[in-house]
Amino acid sequence: MKKRLICLLIAAVLIVMPLCACSESGHTLYVRDEYGNDKMKATFINSDTGEKKEVNMKKIDSGDAYTEFSCKADTSVYDRVVLGSGDDSTAQLAFNDYVNGWELSSRRFYPYIHSKQTKEPEYKRKSFDYQERTKDILIWTPEDYDAKSEDKYSVIYMTDGQNLFDPAATSTGSWGVAESALAMMSLTNEKFIIVGIENADSWRDDELTPDIGEVLSEDYKNGHGEYFCDFVVNTVKPYIEKNYNVYTDREHTSVCGSSSGGIESFYIAMEHPELFGSVGALSPAFLLYSDRTWIDYLGSKKFSEGYPTVYIYSGFAASDQLEKQISLKAEVMPSNLETVGYPKDKIILKTYEEGIHNEMYWRAVFPDYLKYAFPNAELISTEEQK
Repeated sequence: MKKRLICLLIAAVLIVMPLCACSESGHTLYVRDEYGNDKMKATFINSDTGEKKEVNMKKIDSGDAYTEFSCKADTSVYDRVVLGSGDDSTAQLAFNDYVNGWELSSRRFYPYIHSKQTKEPEYKRKSFDYQERTKDILIWTPEDYDAKSEDKYSVIYMTDGQNLFDPAATSTGSWGVAESALAMMSLTNEKFIIVGIENADSWRDDELTPDIGEVLSEDYKNGHGEYFCDFVVNTVKPYIEKNYNVYTDREHTSVCGSSSGGIESFYIAMEHPELFGSVGALSPAFLLYSDRTWIDYLGSKKFSEGYPTVYIYSGFAASDQLEKQISLKAEVMPSNLETVGYPKDKIILKTYEEGIHNEMYWRAVFPDYLKYAFPNAELISTEEQK
């Protein structure tokens, strides 16, 4: 009897042990680590329920420049992941079927594609007259962009173009939008370009503050966001559609931004729901207006051609009072939208307890926004993956 009991215990251990390692089913996540760590741990998180799963990643490659790890997890259960080795760990990073991998380096973390060499994003610059000055837009296309292809490209128009592509753009890096886009395109049939509009000047607050009613902050009283909206809709968008092989329908057209750029992007989508199928408002400055002002404004809008999908993200770290204040109004906006009859299934709110107000955290969640911006993206087979 004693011998049989020991055998049963050994068998139980053998059954349980695989549960502590990476699952053999699910979506594969890769990590390229340039810090020389010999081990890597992944903690997968469900941002809605708080459910977590901690696993040890498998080392699959090692060299002088980096070590690469992999692991699988269920994207229908988890939507974020924290990567760590020893006492060091990342912020919560987006995890879904369109995230190929995360690179850990002196740049903190950036999306990357397994088995592909990482290259700095390249883009074209175009200047336009804007009031009594000029304004540049930055146009990023994937390396295999085909101007004559029958398959057209979707478009994401983004504010603060100066912070989107260049890793040295800020002390916390760029948004890494090109890297996120390439990762998604390597796994799906979705193809798109990104158009960034620069706002790096003293007129930023004026440009990105919509005129929807009484502003609660004296510093933003002179906002003319309607002019910027007109610039996007009647100057930038027509130029892109004339000169690039892109779709022109709302389902393939999105607008996205953060902070003041987040509130302006939201405003643009609400003003022109016939042109934009989705909007990403990351750390949006909704607090510039009262809830009553927002409800009155939103209630005046017509959505006869469809409701844009609204993706709202905000952190509420105690160490960042600005982001914490922003989060209070960000969490209320879904209720304001529903009050005027906006469909609940068209509103996505994502919060992060430790999130702060900078490009590093917007980079961490941008791939999550892409999932909602392109809901019809189809996964391609392993053989087809670029």
